[in-house]
Amino acid sequence: MTKNIVWTSLKETKAEISEKIHPYFEKYGIFSTTSYYLGVMITILGGLLLIPAGIAYFIDGSIVLTFCFVYPSFMSIILGLTMTLVSEKRELYLGAAIALAALTWLIVAILGAIPFYLTRIYFGPHWGLTPISALFESMSGFTATGLDMYAERVEGLPRSILFWRSLTQWVGGVGVIVLFLSVLVARSGTIAHKLYLAEGRDHRLVPSVVKTTRRIWAIYAGYTGLLILILIAIGMPVFDSINHSMTALATGGFSVNNNSIMAYDTLSFEIAIMPFMVIGGISFAMHYQLFLGNIKTFFKNIEVKAILVIIFISTVILAISLGLTFESFRYGSFQVITAITGTGFNTDAVGTYNDFQKFLLTILMIFGGGYGSTASAIKLIRVAIIFYALIWLIRKYLLPESVVHKMSIGNKYYSSEAIQNVAMYVLLYLILLVGGAMIFMYGGASGVNSLFEVASAQGNVGLSVGLTGPDMHLVEKITLIIVMWAGRLEIFPVLVLITAPFE
Repeated sequence: MTKNIVWTSLKETKAEISEKIHPYFEKYGIFSTTSYYLGVMITILGGLLLIPAGIAYFIDGSIVLTFCFVYPSFMSIILGLTMTLVSEKRELYLGAAIALAALTWLIVAILGAIPFYLTRIYFGPHWGLTPISALFESMSGFTATGLDMYAERVEGLPRSILFWRSLTQWVGGVGVIVLFLSVLVARSGTIAHKLYLAEGRDHRLVPSVVKTTRRIWAIYAGYTGLLILILIAIGMPVFDSINHSMTALATGGFSVNNNSIMAYDTLSFEIAIMPFMVIGGISFAMHYQLFLGNIKTFFKNIEVKAILVIIFISTVILAISLGLTFESFRYGSFQVITAITGTGFNTDAVGTYNDFQKFLLTILMIFGGGYGSTASAIKLIRVAIIFYALIWLIRKYLLPESVVHKMSIGNKYYSSEAIQNVAMYVLLYLILLVGGAMIFMYGGASGVNSLFEVASAQGNVGLSVGLTGPDMHLVEKITLIIVMWAGRLEIFPVLVLITAPFE
């Protein structure tokens, strides 16, 4: 009886608060619709921050570092719960879901940056990150990019910070919205479906979107655990194995070393990691087919075939240009795989490569991995659609109309509207890429280096020719933050969010 009275009182209090605050939310249109869901996601982030807080206390043994995580954790939980308390749980229309996806990634990156900034208390102002550098580090983490602001100071970071960097990539690799959906017992399948679409996904492993996200996480965690065991077995330190496994499957690229995987200079580590980078670059839908025993379906998939063929051809080309030795194939294959899957680990100093070699890797970073994988960039299915559409268009002009049918890839047909949508996205992607590169060129960087760096950021890769670092110009930092954010969300959600207040 007492429990019912308390529950009724809480509901009445929430109704009173909502009635008073709701008009203020209503002023902001689309944001009044999304505030409840944003609050839930912020609360989940607050919970995640408690994990590195535990590492800071029990492993690093630092009260100061613990505070650096506990403070933003409690702040996020209080903010998130307050937003859910004062907001109405509304049905989302697609535009609101898309704006919510973009806003969520931005807010999560901002809140996730607080520990990086607060560590100035621990390190001192000359060694800690500025606010914009902290945001850069956080955005690079959650978007699974891997460009970083710590540069040559990574090996001096405490384990809690190193793990937080890896955790942001592991969560961001699959997607912040996917995490939200997997822990949520959704009452509305429609809402779940719209949020799933908003983060650039449409492949379902099973009819239920929520169950699909849970299966994705199961596959993801399984692969991560397997790589951890393999790396430990072949001699990599346990902490290093955990972090590199998380960032490899996320195709993120953050490392516990200043020089990434190159610091080990160990062939067995490279051989172990390369297949898992490829796994991260292949659609979860295809991995699910593999687990179901449908091996033929897996290898018949256009993106699986494309990524394997491109890796083989590109490795041969890069190895020849590097000197056609065993070492050239060793380093060439790793750099090709890390570029096309968007992982960003490196075993060679790509900044010393010639323009041809840099441009080859740039093309791979623009292509990206499979649709529905942890990789970003244009995605191989879109590259295939553009390629097949070009052939189809040529045949349409050369052959009688009765001979040329709808364009298809395998057993799937694509309408003119679908092809136009793909072409529009590719055009937007290239415009953003060139625009970002021009900003770096204005600052004095060469055209090839500028394209490489922006392609790496926009494709959420993490390879660098040396332009990214804590001392880079503020405008260049902001440029890369924007292209990392837009690239991860496939541009359109960011455009929707920006234009929403004016509609």
